[in-house]
Amino acid sequence: MSFAHLASWPAITLLRAAVFLLAPICTLLRFLLLPFIHLAHTVISAVTYPFSVQWLHRIETLYVYLGTAALVGSITGAIIFIVFRFLSSSLNINSPMVPHPRHRPRTTADFRAARRQKKEEEESLNYSAASTPVVLKRVPGMRSQGLLSQAIIEEEDSDF
Repeated sequence: MSFAHLASWPAITLLRAAVFLLAPICTLLRFLLLPFIHLAHTVISAVTYPFSVQWLHRIETLYVYLGTAALVGSITGAIIFIVFRFLSSSLNINSPMVPHPRHRPRTTADFRAARRQKKEEEESLNYSAASTPVVLKRVPGMRSQGLLSQAIIEEEDSDF
């Protein structure tokens, strides 16, 4: 016998005795944990199913087709975006991204203040007009009333 075998003989004998004594306990423990082990095996199989080789071979053509379409679409979209940005900046037609703020609606107080100011301006004009008299002559005759003064003539059908 060799020296290594003689040196390791006590350790090997001790391990064999431990296995012999613990074997019934291990068997009982495996029997009790069998439902959990089976459940874990089923979950792991379900999670790793998409990565199984047989399933991937079935969809390889579709994967290549859709991947190529996505790549071509992304590149085309990027090129169109770059061209549009270049043209819009060179033609100076960039629209602001933030909408213009809306003007608040005119309130009754604003309307009354504007009317009061307009009256005051008219009164000041009337006062200055009174200091310099101007004679306006009215021409008697037909007044221009726009489209209301004109008659609408309808065309008659001819018998020709």
